[in-house]
Amino acid sequence: MSMQTNLYEYCTRYFNTVGATFLPAEEGALCIEIPRDVDKELTDRPFYWMWVEAMNENPPNTILYLTFRPDMQIQTIPEGVKPEQITHGSYRMMRIYSSAKSRGTFAAVYENSSRLSPYAVFVVKISFVSDRRIDFLESYAIDLTTLQVYGDVMDQLIKRNLQDDRPLRAQILPVPIDMDQVFSLVLQCVKYDVEDRDHSWATEAHDRLEKELAKLDHYYQSCDTNAENKDSTYQTDEATSHWSIQAEQELRRAELIWRTEPKIEVRPQQMALVYLATPPA
Repeated sequence: MSMQTNLYEYCTRYFNTVGATFLPAEEGALCIEIPRDVDKELTDRPFYWMWVEAMNENPPNTILYLTFRPDMQIQTIPEGVKPEQITHGSYRMMRIYSSAKSRGTFAAVYENSSRLSPYAVFVVKISFVSDRRIDFLESYAIDLTTLQVYGDVMDQLIKRNLQDDRPLRAQILPVPIDMDQVFSLVLQCVKYDVEDRDHSWATEAHDRLEKELAKLDHYYQSCDTNAENKDSTYQTDEATSHWSIQAEQELRRAELIWRTEPKIEVRPQQMALVYLATPPA
């Protein structure tokens, strides 16, 4: 499956999820009429929407025509609409990603079964950051009835028949939720997963940092030596010049350390309350 096909399928799922209206389009393209709330997320025109709402106007919904192949021949297109080429780095695609991320931050879904138990599901991005970056995602599910923790649950959940609406006649076990305890469990899981990773990246990053600092020190030492060797008639204040070089050196060292010293970042990406018939194992 090509990258552009993946983008087409992703956009189709996105617009279907947000309730957009699909209009006739060429094969491999999307022509969609987007609701107002989606328009605000996909376009950068806040003053326009301020004016519309202040004047109590009711403009027609925006229509987008998205193409996923540069060689696509378009026969028919709604009047006043311009086709847009969609790639991973295009403006519209980045806005779609941002919208999907914000809308998917919190969710509640149900498995299609008659007896369901609640699970708190977390998706966390862990990053090893230095002059290079390594990102990976971890997912956890916590059974809110027993506080049992399950790891790598996303691969399991995508195989389940999950839906947004509660199934008719579904019996859901009521559970008091202690969110402080749940968050504490997630943090422990993240800590264990980080500790189990190969940390040779940090040692290698430290080695590269030391080499860069040595180069930086050598450069400023040569600058200081050159300043001292200059004819005195060209020096207004030798002490001031020496202090200025040292101050700049310390500033550059601090900047280099801040940018490239190895560190670990943990950022929560999504949280969901998922009702399942059986554990995600």
